[in-house]
Amino acid sequence: MENTDINIIAMLLGLFLLHCLFARRVFKSQAKLSTNAKWFWCLLSLLLGPVGYYAYYGFIPLDKLQKD
Repeated sequence: MENTDINIIAMLLGLFLLHCLFARRVFKSQAKLSTNAKWFWCLLSLLLGPVGYYAYYGFIPLDKLQKD
């Protein structure tokens, strides 16, 4: 295995972990959302990482959010 292969694998693993961390934040979120909305938010966070997390977060009404 070459050095570049190891670097690519390490970067992909780091990217996967980043996406998992944002999906975990959805599960721990105190937002008062329906189960379907939370699952959709989690799926977006898992697939798109921070972009999906903050994109959906921007659509949640402020009265449904609590201090995270």
